[in-house]
Amino acid sequence: MRFLLPFWLTLTVELVHGAAFARRANLVGPDNPLKSSYDFIVVGGGTSGLTVADRLTENPRTSVLVVEYGYLVDGDDAVLVPGLLNYTRYVYNITSVPQRGLDNHTFTVPAGAVVGGGTAVNGMFFDRGSAPDYDAWVKLGNPGWGWKDLLPYFKKSENFTPPTVKAFSDEYDLRWDESVHGSEGEVQSSYPVYQYPAVKNYFRAWHSLGVETPSDPGNGNATGVFWGPSSLDPKDETRSFSQSAHYDGAPSKRPNYHLLTGHSVSQITFNGRTASGVKFISRETKKSSAVKAKKEVVLAAGAAFSPQILQLSGVGPASLLENLGIKLVVDLPGVGQNFQDQPTLYTGYEFKNNLVPNPGMLQSDKTFAEEQLALYRTKRQGAYTICANSGNTVSFLPLPVVTASFRSIIKFAKSQYVKVFYPTDVHSSITAGYELQRQLILDLYATTDTAVIENGFNGGASFPLTLLRPLSRGTVLINTTDSLQPPRIDWGAFTNSMDVEIMIAAVRKQRELVATKAMMELGPVELAPGANLTSDEQLRTALRQQVVPTYSHLCSTCSMMKREYGGVVGPDLKVYDLDRLSVVDASIMPLIPSTHTSATVYAVAEKAADIIKARHRL
Repeated sequence: MRFLLPFWLTLTVELVHGAAFARRANLVGPDNPLKSSYDFIVVGGGTSGLTVADRLTENPRTSVLVVEYGYLVDGDDAVLVPGLLNYTRYVYNITSVPQRGLDNHTFTVPAGAVVGGGTAVNGMFFDRGSAPDYDAWVKLGNPGWGWKDLLPYFKKSENFTPPTVKAFSDEYDLRWDESVHGSEGEVQSSYPVYQYPAVKNYFRAWHSLGVETPSDPGNGNATGVFWGPSSLDPKDETRSFSQSAHYDGAPSKRPNYHLLTGHSVSQITFNGRTASGVKFISRETKKSSAVKAKKEVVLAAGAAFSPQILQLSGVGPASLLENLGIKLVVDLPGVGQNFQDQPTLYTGYEFKNNLVPNPGMLQSDKTFAEEQLALYRTKRQGAYTICANSGNTVSFLPLPVVTASFRSIIKFAKSQYVKVFYPTDVHSSITAGYELQRQLILDLYATTDTAVIENGFNGGASFPLTLLRPLSRGTVLINTTDSLQPPRIDWGAFTNSMDVEIMIAAVRKQRELVATKAMMELGPVELAPGANLTSDEQLRTALRQQVVPTYSHLCSTCSMMKREYGGVVGPDLKVYDLDRLSVVDASIMPLIPSTHTSATVYAVAEKAADIIKARHRL
């Protein structure tokens, strides 16, 4: 099994437990018993679930229960201090099936098992996709879900703080436009107050190749080389995540809002085809309980678990459920299909003339690390304001910028026979939906208005090289009726050979970048995939050995598309052929946007809350 990122952390993490529990009057426990019914039950207390619950309980007459497998984060520096991120306590222990496109390697599945979900453990990159990414959702049959429709929700979710030191932003070419950001939202968005000097070489290198810096990548044109904001609270330079934004503070004191932690939803219950509540199991005692929903069950368990819960509840591909002896409620073939993520190659370099300081010194130079941590503790400055194993400086490249051969890639992809990528017994709606998606993807490949490749650099030894919009598709399907066992997760990475060809072109583009005068000043020596690998065939072999199938951006397993195209929910987010059941998390995205996904999930959840409130006239 291969891990996705290094788990090391050599500095002491200070833990403060229990201090905030007294302030959370709505946490279900001995002093605050569970009720037999609520207006809404939200399944999952992650990014989308807490956002929706917060918005629904702003109405004091609306009662909401959130059921979450994980526990609250209380003062843990491993989450709150960006540079001390250590997420091992807060993620599920799940392994994928062998990836046939990646030499049959298995991989850990990055899914947050904590209140706050992925935003508690991610790299804090808080960016948006380009306008065509979301306009493609509309073309898949979802009016009201384009860029102009979502921009107000991006802004609603955000409280943006621009840099305050002009000399710093000028030195590092940091650009922003306050008009495209929100200033009254709950999620804090800002920039670290520190940067490594080699980043300037990176910007100069891209500029020398004609890649420009946009005025603000949040304006619908997220291409070029730029700083992206972080989900970072500028008041104390700590992580801003959905727990701190949509639970701590006022929401946690609302008597109409209950949060039940340490429990896993095992099944949605139905009265005919109307969702009536949920069953759930304690992860500690394994005791099973049930609760009723008077208005709606809102599924927000994430792309790995929302399809699992639907399937366990009798909603999904009929043949799969019948083979497991599960009573069929609705035959919905798209549940667990269309699984998308962003496969990534962590290229490695030794920089013989690297500038000082650089990120590697936090591991190699104890004195520097201690000085920087002390600076963070006393003044909230320095290297620990940057998220560990992450950064803020990236390039987002359209395919025509990556390779002059983009037309031949598109032509070959158009010629592929879609059904060869699926089992022979897959439902025809799945292949029909993929054919429609493929045409939209190839149209996006041909434009310079949205990116296909991301390349990140923060002055360290690794350049993550990410395929933002793959053609390959995977699945999330159950193989047991035991709800405490994970589903069978198959990214299907690199099952479409064109993804490999695009990544080969991306490796060559990165080598072009590293060969510029600005980067050569750092004395780069390529270690991975390996400077001795020069032919396409050598790179194909290396990529299948070295790429990981995920950038922790799991999505699209309960897609918002027409049912005849393998969709699970419509633009109103209601599950097809069922009443009082909706899905509001990353699983509804029909096409993965060319971006890190947390800001998009917040925007989707904000819009979902408005849709649900309108549906119930709240």
